[in-house]
Amino acid sequence: MDQRLQQVIDHPLHRHLGIERVDSAEGRARLSITVGDNTVNPAGVLHGGVLYLLCDVCAYAGLLSQLATTTQAVTHDIHVSIMRAARAGELVVFESNPLRVGRRVAFIDVSAHVRERLVAQARVTKTLFEA
Repeated sequence: MDQRLQQVIDHPLHRHLGIERVDSAEGRARLSITVGDNTVNPAGVLHGGVLYLLCDVCAYAGLLSQLATTTQAVTHDIHVSIMRAARAGELVVFESNPLRVGRRVAFIDVSAHVRERLVAQARVTKTLFEA
């Protein structure tokens, strides 16, 4: 496993939020969480900020499988549309799909589902640079 992906998995915030699994291959990633006490807002549904963060993490995790070990990526822009609420106890699965990975910029789509229901869709733009 790529050391950078392991750092994503082991990040204290990601562990606190309850990321259960991260898979990354061929530019795509998949991760999931069960909505719980650490991730709900006062209305009892998945907090929008957590949803944004996990879309970004999923985009980055997938991108890592396509980047040289000397190339790093930072978020340049993120746009997230939330379609439905995810309630406490529900498993939310995030999946990323690279649209274009150039020399300096990458565009990644991310979707979040609860079973077959689309919860959110994101477009993440990452700036690439040599570390």
